[in-house]
Amino acid sequence: MRNHRRAVVVLLIALAWPACSSLAGPYREYAIRFDGGAPPALDQNPSDAELIDAVARVMSGRLGLPFPATIKAYVYVNEATLVDGLIKIAGETSDEAWDRGRFAVGVATRGGVFLRGDYLARMHVVGRAALFAHELTHVSQRQLREGGRRQPAQWILEGHAEWVKFQVLDRLGYRSYTESRDDIVRCVVGAATPIKLFPDLQTLASNTRWTQSMNQLGSAATYGQAFLAVDGLVERYGSARLVEFLGRFALAADPREHWGKVFPISYRQFVDESRVRLEGLSRATPSSAGAGSPAASPPSSCR
Repeated sequence: MRNHRRAVVVLLIALAWPACSSLAGPYREYAIRFDGGAPPALDQNPSDAELIDAVARVMSGRLGLPFPATIKAYVYVNEATLVDGLIKIAGETSDEAWDRGRFAVGVATRGGVFLRGDYLARMHVVGRAALFAHELTHVSQRQLREGGRRQPAQWILEGHAEWVKFQVLDRLGYRSYTESRDDIVRCVVGAATPIKLFPDLQTLASNTRWTQSMNQLGSAATYGQAFLAVDGLVERYGSARLVEFLGRFALAADPREHWGKVFPISYRQFVDESRVRLEGLSRATPSSAGAGSPAASPPSSCR
Protein backbone atom coordinates (compact mmCIF):
# COMPACT_ATOMS: atom_id res chain seq x y z
CA MET A 1 0.00 0.00 0.00
CA ARG A 2 2.83 2.38 0.90
CA ASN A 3 4.53 1.72 -2.44
CA HIS A 4 1.23 2.31 -4.22
CA ARG A 5 0.77 5.68 -2.51
CA ARG A 6 4.32 6.66 -3.39
CA ALA A 7 3.70 5.76 -7.02
CA VAL A 8 0.54 7.88 -7.05
CA VAL A 9 2.42 10.85 -5.58
CA VAL A 10 5.19 10.52 -8.17
CA LEU A 11 2.60 10.31 -10.95
CA LEU A 12 0.79 13.43 -9.71
CA ILE A 13 4.06 15.37 -9.55
CA ALA A 14 4.95 14.26 -13.06
CA LEU A 15 1.55 15.36 -14.36
CA ALA A 16 1.71 18.69 -12.54
CA TRP A 17 5.26 19.54 -13.63
CA PRO A 18 4.45 20.64 -17.21
CA ALA A 19 1.66 22.86 -15.91
CA CYS A 20 3.93 24.45 -13.32
CA SER A 21 6.63 24.98 -15.92
CA SER A 22 4.18 26.67 -18.27
CA LEU A 23 3.42 29.29 -15.65
CA ALA A 24 6.91 30.68 -16.19
CA GLY A 25 6.29 31.29 -19.88
CA PRO A 26 4.56 34.26 -21.50
CA TYR A 27 0.80 34.06 -21.52
CA ARG A 28 0.78 36.04 -24.77
CA GLU A 29 3.38 35.96 -27.50
CA TYR A 30 3.21 37.43 -30.99
CA ALA A 31 5.41 38.56 -33.83
CA ILE A 32 5.55 42.32 -34.31
CA ARG A 33 4.69 43.44 -37.84
CA PHE A 34 6.61 46.41 -39.25
CA ASP A 35 5.35 46.24 -42.84
CA GLY A 36 1.98 46.99 -44.35
CA GLY A 37 2.31 50.72 -45.00
CA ALA A 38 0.47 53.27 -42.89
CA PRO A 39 -0.85 52.03 -39.54
CA PRO A 40 -4.56 51.18 -39.57
CA ALA A 41 -7.11 53.31 -37.75
CA LEU A 42 -7.35 52.17 -34.14
CA ASP A 43 -10.41 52.14 -31.94
CA GLN A 44 -10.41 53.72 -28.48
CA ASN A 45 -9.07 50.62 -26.77
CA PRO A 46 -6.98 48.54 -29.19
CA SER A 47 -5.44 45.27 -28.12
CA ASP A 48 -1.77 45.18 -27.23
CA ALA A 49 -1.04 43.36 -30.51
CA GLU A 50 -2.90 45.93 -32.61
CA LEU A 51 -1.29 48.85 -30.81
CA ILE A 52 2.29 47.59 -30.89
CA ASP A 53 1.95 46.81 -34.61
CA ALA A 54 0.69 50.36 -35.25
CA VAL A 55 3.59 51.80 -33.24
CA ALA A 56 6.07 49.60 -35.10
CA ARG A 57 4.76 50.71 -38.50
CA VAL A 58 5.12 54.37 -37.58
CA MET A 59 8.67 53.83 -36.37
CA SER A 60 9.74 51.83 -39.40
CA GLY A 61 7.75 53.50 -42.16
CA ARG A 62 7.55 57.12 -41.06
CA LEU A 63 10.61 57.56 -38.85
CA GLY A 64 12.84 55.27 -40.91
CA LEU A 65 14.21 53.25 -37.99
CA PRO A 66 15.70 49.81 -38.74
CA PHE A 67 14.65 46.61 -36.97
CA PRO A 68 15.61 42.93 -37.03
CA ALA A 69 13.79 40.82 -39.62
CA THR A 70 11.82 39.08 -36.88
CA ILE A 71 11.04 40.30 -33.41
CA LYS A 72 8.44 39.19 -30.90
CA ALA A 73 6.61 40.67 -27.95
CA TYR A 74 6.35 38.48 -24.86
CA VAL A 75 3.76 39.38 -22.24
CA TYR A 76 4.11 38.01 -18.70
CA VAL A 77 1.82 37.88 -15.72
CA ASN A 78 4.21 39.32 -13.11
CA GLU A 79 7.78 40.29 -12.28
CA ALA A 80 9.04 36.78 -11.53
CA THR A 81 7.80 35.30 -14.82
CA LEU A 82 9.18 38.24 -16.81
CA VAL A 83 12.60 37.77 -15.24
CA ASP A 84 12.39 34.06 -15.99
CA GLY A 85 11.64 34.91 -19.62
CA LEU A 86 14.67 37.20 -19.79
CA ILE A 87 16.80 34.28 -18.66
CA LYS A 88 15.26 31.52 -20.78
CA ILE A 89 14.42 33.41 -23.99
CA ALA A 90 16.73 36.44 -24.03
CA GLY A 91 19.66 34.44 -22.64
CA GLU A 92 20.53 36.86 -19.86
CA THR A 93 22.18 35.78 -16.64
CA SER A 94 20.09 35.69 -13.49
CA ASP A 95 21.76 38.84 -12.13
CA GLU A 96 21.28 40.70 -15.42
CA ALA A 97 17.66 39.63 -15.65
CA TRP A 98 16.82 40.74 -12.13
CA ASP A 99 18.67 44.05 -12.56
CA ARG A 100 16.67 44.81 -15.71
CA GLY A 101 13.38 43.17 -14.80
CA ARG A 102 12.94 44.34 -11.22
CA PHE A 103 10.09 46.89 -11.16
CA ALA A 104 10.18 47.16 -14.99
CA VAL A 105 7.03 47.43 -17.08
CA GLY A 106 8.93 46.59 -20.26
CA VAL A 107 12.42 45.43 -21.22
CA ALA A 108 13.98 45.48 -24.70
CA THR A 109 16.49 42.77 -25.63
CA ARG A 110 17.93 41.21 -28.76
CA GLY A 111 15.38 38.46 -28.33
CA GLY A 112 12.37 40.77 -28.32
CA VAL A 113 10.32 43.05 -26.10
CA PHE A 114 9.35 41.63 -22.71
CA LEU A 115 6.28 43.18 -21.09
CA ARG A 116 4.37 43.01 -17.80
CA GLY A 117 0.79 42.13 -18.68
CA ASP A 118 -0.49 42.93 -15.19
CA TYR A 119 0.69 46.52 -15.64
CA LEU A 120 -0.50 46.80 -19.24
CA ALA A 121 -4.01 45.84 -18.16
CA ARG A 122 -4.15 48.95 -15.96
CA MET A 123 -2.58 51.37 -18.43
CA HIS A 124 -4.33 53.92 -20.63
CA VAL A 125 -3.91 53.40 -24.37
CA VAL A 126 -1.58 56.43 -24.56
CA GLY A 127 0.62 54.97 -21.85
CA ARG A 128 0.78 51.62 -23.62
CA ALA A 129 1.68 53.24 -26.94
CA ALA A 130 4.39 55.28 -25.21
CA LEU A 131 5.84 52.19 -23.54
CA PHE A 132 5.89 50.20 -26.78
CA ALA A 133 7.56 53.05 -28.68
CA HIS A 134 10.25 53.57 -26.03
CA GLU A 135 11.18 49.90 -25.80
CA LEU A 136 11.08 49.35 -29.56
CA THR A 137 13.46 52.28 -29.96
CA HIS A 138 15.99 50.41 -27.85
CA VAL A 139 15.53 47.39 -30.12
CA SER A 140 16.24 49.62 -33.13
CA GLN A 141 19.29 51.11 -31.42
CA ARG A 142 20.67 47.60 -30.91
CA GLN A 143 20.08 46.87 -34.59
CA LEU A 144 21.89 50.06 -35.60
CA ARG A 145 25.02 49.12 -33.65
CA GLU A 146 24.85 45.38 -34.41
CA GLY A 147 28.34 43.89 -34.43
CA GLY A 148 29.90 46.77 -32.53
CA ARG A 149 31.57 46.43 -29.14
CA ARG A 150 30.58 49.76 -27.61
CA GLN A 151 27.42 51.81 -27.29
CA PRO A 152 26.57 55.53 -27.15
CA ALA A 153 26.21 57.42 -23.89
CA GLN A 154 23.21 56.28 -21.89
CA TRP A 155 21.66 59.75 -21.96
CA ILE A 156 21.66 59.64 -25.77
CA LEU A 157 20.02 56.20 -25.86
CA GLU A 158 17.31 57.14 -23.36
CA GLY A 159 16.81 60.64 -24.73
CA HIS A 160 16.41 59.26 -28.24
CA ALA A 161 13.90 56.66 -27.00
CA GLU A 162 11.86 59.43 -25.40
CA TRP A 163 12.09 61.58 -28.54
CA VAL A 164 10.81 58.71 -30.70
CA LYS A 165 8.07 57.98 -28.17
CA PHE A 166 6.68 61.49 -28.41
CA GLN A 167 6.95 61.45 -32.20
CA VAL A 168 4.92 58.24 -32.30
CA LEU A 169 2.23 59.63 -29.99
CA ASP A 170 1.98 62.63 -32.31
CA ARG A 171 1.73 60.57 -35.50
CA LEU A 172 -0.87 58.24 -34.00
CA GLY A 173 -2.94 61.26 -33.04
CA TYR A 174 -2.76 60.77 -29.27
CA ARG A 175 -0.81 63.89 -28.27
CA SER A 176 1.10 66.49 -30.24
CA TYR A 177 4.87 66.51 -29.96
CA THR A 178 4.79 70.14 -28.81
CA GLU A 179 2.39 69.30 -26.01
CA SER A 180 4.55 66.39 -24.87
CA ARG A 181 7.66 68.55 -24.92
CA ASP A 182 5.96 71.31 -22.93
CA ASP A 183 4.84 68.73 -20.36
CA ILE A 184 8.45 67.61 -19.94
CA VAL A 185 9.64 71.19 -19.51
CA ARG A 186 7.07 71.77 -16.77
CA CYS A 187 8.03 68.49 -15.14
CA VAL A 188 11.73 69.42 -15.14
CA VAL A 189 11.14 72.95 -13.86
CA GLY A 190 8.78 71.72 -11.15
CA ALA A 191 10.90 68.77 -10.03
CA ALA A 192 11.64 68.31 -6.34
CA THR A 193 15.35 68.41 -7.17
CA PRO A 194 16.38 71.89 -8.40
CA ILE A 195 17.82 71.95 -11.92
CA LYS A 196 21.15 73.27 -10.64
CA LEU A 197 21.54 70.00 -8.71
CA PHE A 198 20.83 67.79 -11.74
CA PRO A 199 23.80 65.65 -12.79
CA ASP A 200 25.36 66.83 -16.04
CA LEU A 201 25.05 64.81 -19.23
CA GLN A 202 28.58 63.48 -18.94
CA THR A 203 27.68 61.98 -15.57
CA LEU A 204 24.68 60.32 -17.20
CA ALA A 205 26.84 58.72 -19.90
CA SER A 206 27.31 55.40 -18.12
CA ASN A 207 24.49 52.98 -17.38
CA THR A 208 25.57 52.66 -13.75
CA ARG A 209 25.55 56.39 -13.09
CA TRP A 210 22.29 56.74 -14.99
CA THR A 211 20.61 54.15 -12.77
CA GLN A 212 22.02 55.71 -9.62
CA SER A 213 20.83 59.17 -10.65
CA MET A 214 17.39 57.85 -11.59
CA ASN A 215 17.00 56.13 -8.22
CA GLN A 216 18.26 59.11 -6.23
CA LEU A 217 16.92 62.09 -8.18
CA GLY A 218 14.03 60.77 -10.25
CA SER A 219 12.94 60.91 -13.87
CA ALA A 220 13.10 64.68 -14.36
CA ALA A 221 16.86 64.76 -13.75
CA THR A 222 17.45 61.77 -16.03
CA TYR A 223 14.80 61.01 -18.66
CA GLY A 224 13.53 64.58 -18.74
CA GLN A 225 16.98 66.12 -19.10
CA ALA A 226 18.09 63.52 -21.66
CA PHE A 227 15.01 64.06 -23.81
CA LEU A 228 15.46 67.83 -23.85
CA ALA A 229 19.12 67.43 -24.84
CA VAL A 230 18.22 65.10 -27.73
CA ASP A 231 15.35 67.38 -28.71
CA GLY A 232 17.86 70.23 -28.99
CA LEU A 233 20.28 68.06 -30.95
CA VAL A 234 17.61 67.01 -33.45
CA GLU A 235 16.29 70.56 -33.71
CA ARG A 236 19.75 71.77 -34.76
CA TYR A 237 20.97 68.91 -36.95
CA GLY A 238 18.00 66.69 -37.78
CA SER A 239 17.03 63.16 -36.76
CA ALA A 240 18.87 61.56 -39.71
CA ARG A 241 22.22 62.67 -38.31
CA LEU A 242 21.35 61.24 -34.92
CA VAL A 243 20.49 57.88 -36.51
CA GLU A 244 23.74 58.05 -38.48
CA PHE A 245 25.64 58.65 -35.24
CA LEU A 246 23.96 55.69 -33.53
CA GLY A 247 24.80 53.49 -36.51
CA ARG A 248 28.50 54.33 -36.38
CA PHE A 249 28.81 52.22 -33.23
CA ALA A 250 28.61 49.14 -35.46
CA LEU A 251 31.98 50.14 -36.93
CA ALA A 252 35.40 49.07 -35.70
CA ALA A 253 36.52 52.71 -35.45
CA ASP A 254 37.36 54.37 -32.15
CA PRO A 255 33.99 55.30 -30.54
CA ARG A 256 35.46 58.64 -29.47
CA GLU A 257 35.62 59.63 -33.14
CA HIS A 258 31.96 59.01 -33.93
CA TRP A 259 30.54 62.29 -32.63
CA GLY A 260 32.97 64.46 -34.58
CA LYS A 261 32.31 62.52 -37.79
CA VAL A 262 28.62 63.41 -37.66
CA PHE A 263 28.07 66.65 -35.76
CA PRO A 264 29.80 70.00 -36.48
CA ILE A 265 29.98 70.82 -32.77
CA SER A 266 32.24 69.18 -30.22
CA TYR A 267 30.68 66.83 -27.71
CA ARG A 268 31.94 68.94 -24.81
CA GLN A 269 30.53 72.13 -26.29
CA PHE A 270 27.15 70.52 -26.88
CA VAL A 271 27.03 69.19 -23.32
CA ASP A 272 27.92 72.63 -21.94
CA GLU A 273 25.36 74.41 -24.12
CA SER A 274 22.68 71.90 -23.14
CA ARG A 275 23.36 72.70 -19.49
CA VAL A 276 22.94 76.41 -20.10
CA ARG A 277 19.73 75.76 -22.00
CA LEU A 278 18.45 73.50 -19.21
CA GLU A 279 19.14 76.00 -16.44
CA GLY A 280 17.43 78.71 -18.47
CA LEU A 281 14.14 76.81 -18.57
CA SER A 282 12.88 78.21 -15.27
CA ARG A 283 12.92 81.66 -16.84
CA ALA A 284 10.94 80.56 -19.90
CA THR A 285 8.45 77.93 -18.76
CA PRO A 286 5.69 77.41 -21.36
CA SER A 287 2.17 78.34 -20.40
CA SER A 288 -0.12 75.62 -19.20
CA ALA A 289 -1.04 73.29 -22.02
CA GLY A 290 -3.72 70.71 -22.30
CA ALA A 291 -6.80 72.81 -22.93
CA GLY A 292 -7.01 71.39 -26.41
CA SER A 293 -5.91 67.89 -25.46
CA PRO A 294 -8.11 64.91 -26.27
CA ALA A 295 -10.28 63.93 -23.34
CA ALA A 296 -8.83 60.43 -23.50
CA SER A 297 -5.26 61.59 -22.90
CA PRO A 298 -4.06 61.22 -19.31
CA PRO A 299 -1.68 63.73 -17.72
CA SER A 300 1.89 63.35 -18.88
CA SER A 301 4.99 62.95 -16.74
CA CYS A 302 8.76 63.01 -17.19
CA ARG A 303 8.49 59.46 -18.51
